[in-house]
Amino acid sequence: MASKRKSFLSNDMKRIIMLVLGLTCSTLVLTFSVLTLLAVQKETYEAAPKYLVWVFVFMGLTRLVTFIQDRSKYNLIRCLVLLGFDIALGIIVIFANSNIYLFSTSAGLYCLTIIISRIFKTIQRHTVRDIVFNVLIIVFAVLLCCGFFIPVDPSNVSSVILLECVFIAVTSLVEVASVTLAQLKFKVLFKIILRTYSLEILFGLLALMVAFSLIFMAIEPGMPSFGDALWFSFTVVTTIGFGDMVATTLLGRILTVILGMYGIIAVAVITSIIVNFYNETAGAKEDKKQIKDIQKEEENK
Repeated sequence: MASKRKSFLSNDMKRIIMLVLGLTCSTLVLTFSVLTLLAVQKETYEAAPKYLVWVFVFMGLTRLVTFIQDRSKYNLIRCLVLLGFDIALGIIVIFANSNIYLFSTSAGLYCLTIIISRIFKTIQRHTVRDIVFNVLIIVFAVLLCCGFFIPVDPSNVSSVILLECVFIAVTSLVEVASVTLAQLKFKVLFKIILRTYSLEILFGLLALMVAFSLIFMAIEPGMPSFGDALWFSFTVVTTIGFGDMVATTLLGRILTVILGMYGIIAVAVITSIIVNFYNETAGAKEDKKQIKDIQKEEENK
């Protein structure tokens, strides 16, 4: 009976390595897109393409990490198509320099990658919610794509690079957030909030913040607008306390103490409720799965 080959890395280690690689690539895409934005803002257009090339390099590495995580035939086709676009975009940007039409073409092609990736997502997951979400992104990308291929001001290269990098920065930020929050089960959290009256506590806290903000705006000379007063209430409730605004009147200080105490109690109660119920529902299934995996590893030794 042939013995099974023992893997050098455990499944948990592989998952952690892939998570770190995915987050690193997505963060570097965001970093270089922001550096490109800063270069355009400072009107150093020669540096902008150099940063933009690295954006597409790390986007290509992100595709490879995605393929390593899921080596199915469908994902292989998806990653190869998007990787081809990333390589083409990098080559175009290398030769773009200050050519407005090459930058415009690269931006338009990037929008096409967004459209194609969303089509693949729709094919993979075709629930009503996913279809609506992907269609909205596709429509937005199509509108941007039309604007990129027909620049409003062909003499101004900064407008095209700026719009391209803003779009890339936003999408890469969404990618980082999606990778980071992938393990959170939002459906479970939403059910917990509904069943444990946490939603009522949150709305009560929000209503109290708005009411106290109106009073702060009326009595505190350092909070002339509702936005300033609401910002102060937020810092009090979250116990951040930046110190940029303080209550100076006696009534304002009394209300600040009340709001701070209520905020501490409400946040503590909601946090403990969500954590306990989350562990009992989602955590219980995960624990059973981990126990089975550990038992299989022990049997294979």
